Amino acid sequence: MIGSSARFAAVAAAASLASASFAGTLVASGDEWQLSNHAYEAPYAAGTMQFVNSLAATFGGSNYLLLTGNGNVSQSMLSLATAQFQSLGKTVSYATTFDLASASAYDAVFHFGQSVNTADFAAYVSGGGNAYVSLGAGWWGTAAAEAAVWNPVLAQFGLVAGSEWFPVAGFAKADVTVGPSDSLLWGYGQSIEKLTPQSSSQSYVRGTFFGGPEIGLIGSSAVLGGGVSGVPEPATWALMIAGFGLVGAATRRRRPIAC
Repeated sequence: MIGSSARFAAVAAAASLASASFAGTLVASGDEWQLSNHAYEAPYAAGTMQFVNSLAATFGGSNYLLLTGNGNVSQSMLSLATAQFQSLGKTVSYATTFDLASASAYDAVFHFGQSVNTADFAAYVSGGGNAYVSLGAGWWGTAAAEAAVWNPVLAQFGLVAGSEWFPVAGFAKADVTVGPSDSLLWGYGQSIEKLTPQSSSQSYVRGTFFGGPEIGLIGSSAVLGGGVSGVPEPATWALMIAGFGLVGAATRRRRPIAC
């Protein structure tokens, strides 16, 4: 429960019941650096490659779009992930903005923290598209503000973002305890968890920092068998959210990386 000093943004719930068998798979990360070239450096490289293999198997298809409108994670910073996707038989394209009509031509869209039309993004996944979305970029100044922007979308797919940055300075290694990886690069970021225990979703990757408590790092709208099943299980859920906190998180902005 959020303290009395925090303001609440009550988000109306109960949007249309949607069958997961018709929607695509949404994978949401609390940080945008996981697929950057920095993530292919030691000691993260092996875990990153495992994770990218799992994403490719989860999304399937052959035509991927990478959004490069966040200056920190530019096209040049995604060259190693691009090369790995290509080695797996994927064709990779780039765009600096997200356009729903254009996105429909792709099997999966990868977002790296930039501002997008979140309603269009949700419509893309609801219409059968697969998407990887990254929070933690600091576009809205605080983790709480970013969570308030994305949580109405994430809730449609059974996920919720936390309202505080993780207390980790700079880049750090997340020791993965659950998920298709050994470790992942992390740079600040925030948690991604199941919306409710009953949600048809999962805490896809969980981990710890420096022996701390286990945290949800990356969530998925579909329950992925072994992290590689790309077919969502048929299920329906009602969207019920209230009281996303807009205040109370640390105000620290993300540190830009000079490339």
